[in-house]
Amino acid sequence: MMSNIKNVLWYTLLISLLAIGIYSAFMQVTQGHIITGISKQVPWGVYIAAFTFFIGISTGSTLIGFIIYVFKRDDLKSLELRAVMLGLVTLIGALLCLISDVGNPLRMLKVPFLMRNTSSVFFFTSLSYYTFGTILLVQLISIVKLKSDPENEKFKKTLRWLSIIAFPVAMGIVLVPDGALFSFVKAREFWNRPLLLPHFANAGLVSAMGILIIFAFISEKIENRKLLNDASKSLMGYLLVFLVAGVLFLDLFDILVLNYSEKPEGMEAWKLLTGRHLFLFALNILGLFLAFLILLTKKGRTFPNMTIPAILIVFAISAYRYNLIIVGQEVPLFAGEHILNYSASFTEISICSGITALVLLVYRLVIRRIENGKISLSEA
Repeated sequence: MMSNIKNVLWYTLLISLLAIGIYSAFMQVTQGHIITGISKQVPWGVYIAAFTFFIGISTGSTLIGFIIYVFKRDDLKSLELRAVMLGLVTLIGALLCLISDVGNPLRMLKVPFLMRNTSSVFFFTSLSYYTFGTILLVQLISIVKLKSDPENEKFKKTLRWLSIIAFPVAMGIVLVPDGALFSFVKAREFWNRPLLLPHFANAGLVSAMGILIIFAFISEKIENRKLLNDASKSLMGYLLVFLVAGVLFLDLFDILVLNYSEKPEGMEAWKLLTGRHLFLFALNILGLFLAFLILLTKKGRTFPNMTIPAILIVFAISAYRYNLIIVGQEVPLFAGEHILNYSASFTEISICSGITALVLLVYRLVIRRIENGKISLSEA
């Protein structure tokens, strides 16, 4: 009875956020970006920060399938469906954030099929999203097929090879080029760093692992069954330790570069991070540091304790993505210009909240229907 009440409250909250988000999206389409905090000086706001967060999770989720089939870790197969579904819904969420950012969403949907400007980076990134989405969709279909026909060798082989291919495609064709869009901008000192690409990718991997651990824990509680064995949980814990250490090192290295390079743009970025953006900057660094300390202990790498550093990681990477996008634009391009000030509007926040609610709703409903056998492709 209590569980049903919690489910009703949870779905009511998500549907309410989605409804508010749809209304805000309608208002933005009819009135334009004037009702947002976006401007000509700061054209990328919460939408692009949310986009980078979602695309990081989507691409990072492919690591599970890669480990299962390359390293023969069958004990992680209980996460396979969840990882593929997470990758698919967060890719949709990322694209919705991107659509929300552009002035004419319908015009954007024509790329790359009707509008083929091959000199535009967006043409190639659009192709990469559709390619990656197709891989994830075929993976999902293969998993559903195998649930109804476990001995189907055709779909076993398809799933195995797509799971192996998906990870390098996600990293090399989808995520790294997105990071390159920032690091190649020579005019922006905060972005124009060679280590931004591995930082961008590593942050995606660790956030995806954090989300999967949280979802696995919630699933075990709701379904009252053991989703992962002790070996699987131990592996996830060690993966988090390794990935968090990498992101934390890159974060601290960024701090050293900003302070000791003595370049004006870098010093201005540092002032912003330790001034107006101090809360999110502290959440990023301290959140990762605290998560790392917890995971170093044996008890911290066991369920349910592992969910605490996982939650810290998700919030820390969210703060990192926001500061990466916003601080990089608020630093003036020319000496003598005043520092720009961006503040997210209710419209932007409600649309991003609505997209997040949609992602969670679709993920939960599809997972439940597949596991309950209500979605079947056995006759396809």
